[in-house]
Amino acid sequence: MRLRAALRNLKGLYGTWDCLSAVMGVPKTTITNFVYGTNRSTHGLALRAAKAAGTTIDQLLGGLAPADRCPHCGAPREVTR
Repeated sequence: MRLRAALRNLKGLYGTWDCLSAVMGVPKTTITNFVYGTNRSTHGLALRAAKAAGTTIDQLLGGLAPADRCPHCGAPREVTR
């Protein structure tokens, strides 16, 4: 689900599915079939989406944030017990 949202956001950044597919180096149908639920995700698709976004797969898909840091800005915060 997160990859679908990430691809939709990337489409917004690149303007069209055609442009995004060219940047990612995959056929447009591969992306749109996955986004609209007719194909399963692959690791390769996630990797290419992360490269198109200029980030890592963990950041693209919302990996875990350290407990002692703000998940939004990364600022240190006190952890109370």
